[in-house]
Amino acid sequence: MTSQYPDALPLLLGIVVAAVTAFGLVGYGFPAIGRGGHGAVARGGAALAGALAAVAYAWGLVSLFLDESGTAQACQDANPSLYGQVGGYSVSYLPPALNCRFTTGGSYSAAVPDFLTPVMTGCAVIAVTLALIAVAEHRRTTTPEHPEKRTT
Repeated sequence: MTSQYPDALPLLLGIVVAAVTAFGLVGYGFPAIGRGGHGAVARGGAALAGALAAVAYAWGLVSLFLDESGTAQACQDANPSLYGQVGGYSVSYLPPALNCRFTTGGSYSAAVPDFLTPVMTGCAVIAVTLALIAVAEHRRTTTPEHPEKRTT
């Protein structure tokens, strides 16, 4: 079987970056909501949704890292009845995934919980949507009104 398992260094780097990002966004999100003002809930909510997306990403990378002991074991644990047909493995960093590939084509996932990708995607969409709402609210409240030009 061929293995394309990732190196530990990129996984550790990704975990650290995702964790720092999550802590930073949480540190911004809650105070932003507490300060109030125009668009505060949208800004804080965007930061907190982004933090949750970063936590889900880190969880996926941690799952891959913890499985570094052997992709074959992860594939066998994930689906013992199909393991005999596995001819190789592939790994994805975005979204985090370990795929056990059949010799005849097709694959099934192992090591990374299946719900993480939808959670990451949903939180990222919510974060971007709330950030756009916050920008629109900021522009609406800070754009000076131009008085009509009058000719006399």
